[in-house]
Amino acid sequence: MEAWAELGVFTPATIQLAAITLVSLLACYFIFNIYNFFFYQSFRMATDGVSLDLPENTVHISMNNDSCTLSYIEVSPTDGESKPNILLLHGQKFNASTWDKDTGTMSKLQEWGYRAVAVNIRDEYTSQCTDGSEENKAILVHKLIETLKLKKVVIVSPSMSGTFSVPYVTCGRYDDEIVGYIPVAPVINSSYSEDNFKKLKLKALIVQGENDKLPVASRSMKLLQNIPNSNVVIIAEAGHPCYLNQPIVWHQHLRDFLSTL
Repeated sequence: MEAWAELGVFTPATIQLAAITLVSLLACYFIFNIYNFFFYQSFRMATDGVSLDLPENTVHISMNNDSCTLSYIEVSPTDGESKPNILLLHGQKFNASTWDKDTGTMSKLQEWGYRAVAVNIRDEYTSQCTDGSEENKAILVHKLIETLKLKKVVIVSPSMSGTFSVPYVTCGRYDDEIVGYIPVAPVINSSYSEDNFKKLKLKALIVQGENDKLPVASRSMKLLQNIPNSNVVIIAEAGHPCYLNQPIVWHQHLRDFLSTL
């Protein structure tokens, strides 16, 4: 210790600097955790519906001589009524359980009489059976729908999941599978133009949060508004994950749209 002191390591100035650094790091740690607590609690307190605490199932997808296993959660209508099936995808920071535990959307869809499947779908989950190309992502969504035996499908696609849903809905090969599309500020590759969306025949509900200032939101809105049979909904006092910020309003628009199919 004396040797270190002789070298000037443990001087009053360095000790004071170390103490200030430690206190600053601890303050940042506590502020970060307090922010996260209230950030996520605000989502939970706003939940419209109940969490069903749904167990995860797995589905095995084979394509291109490869395969991958994806996990999903599912609800079925209690009355057995034949309605469109809902396929819910998710954003980069979220997962399938977001639609159950954080928004209550799965319980609402079951209450309204729909079969709904929320799938964990990210590049890290799907890389074993797709090379990441637009064509392969479209095929993957088709295989998912086919394997899960979904009928008259409505796809709910926020943010990152647009990299899967947009290739699927615009490729023109699976128009008989899908009856509705609900993009929520989805990511759209730069290779797409307005012409890709002008030709779509499906019915769409285009959703965006009023306070969503991300570049992906403005670009997607500009392109998606070219879908001929579409309506635009801007959810007030909501950001990029508007379905989390305002779940009651989200569910009102979701139910109204589904009732028209």
